[in-house]
Amino acid sequence: MKSVKLVLQLAFCLLFLSAGTGAAQSHQEMVYHYIEISGIKTMLSSFPEQIDTMAAQTRMTSRDPETGDRVLEIMRETFDIQRFEQELAGYILANSDKELIARLLKWLESPLAKKVTHEEVRASAPSEQANMVRYITDLEELPPTRERIELIQKLEETTRMSDLMTQIFMEITKGMMESINLALPEMRRESLDTIYTEIGRMQPAMKDAFRQQMILSSFYTYRNISNRELTRYIHFYASETGQKEIQVTGNALGYVLRQWFSEVSRNLILLHKGKAKGFEI
Repeated sequence: MKSVKLVLQLAFCLLFLSAGTGAAQSHQEMVYHYIEISGIKTMLSSFPEQIDTMAAQTRMTSRDPETGDRVLEIMRETFDIQRFEQELAGYILANSDKELIARLLKWLESPLAKKVTHEEVRASAPSEQANMVRYITDLEELPPTRERIELIQKLEETTRMSDLMTQIFMEITKGMMESINLALPEMRRESLDTIYTEIGRMQPAMKDAFRQQMILSSFYTYRNISNRELTRYIHFYASETGQKEIQVTGNALGYVLRQWFSEVSRNLILLHKGKAKGFEI
């Protein structure tokens, strides 16, 4: 009898452990883990800082800086990193399968990917910007080898970094211009077609600028990554799995930005109706 009870207890424990393991490895859990270790959450958190930088530049040429400041204040108030992380996860969840996320997690948990991600996150910190500028300036006196230059250029091309940065910049620009336009008195607003045309004209120049910026900054970001390691890193992102990750995450970030600016627009409409809290009309 004891042996029967022991077998039943063991079976129950195995069933419990199996169920627990399955829950821990659900598609949703894996997506959140992916967002955490990939550095995407860090990128998402940097959006308000990017907005502040763009707003400071816009303020110097704006004919109505007060309206721009009002829009910026609403942007800050509506940015909720936890909610946007949920929206990001929801998009990735809906546009990926468990097998893809499993492959990405396996890659990101490899020693090479961990090392590269660490260098990427560290180099993106605001405190590193001065060091990056000095490093890039020094490259003029001690230029990289031809092999290193070709690898960095291949990295930018394969990972489509300038495409992603252009997409993010265009979404932010579009959202800011639409929001500022909505905040203006009706008689001073431009048509959305005019706004979209202006943004469209900017895109080729911005992509070229971002390509140059990404290549130069990559010399600093990956300075501790050897040519051999960089070759392996490029090889992964040239694969079907790597390209799929770039596509899904890029679209997910664009989706989150559109959701953010949709909320900003809704708050601006309330502001015009005198219902927004914290503002006087």
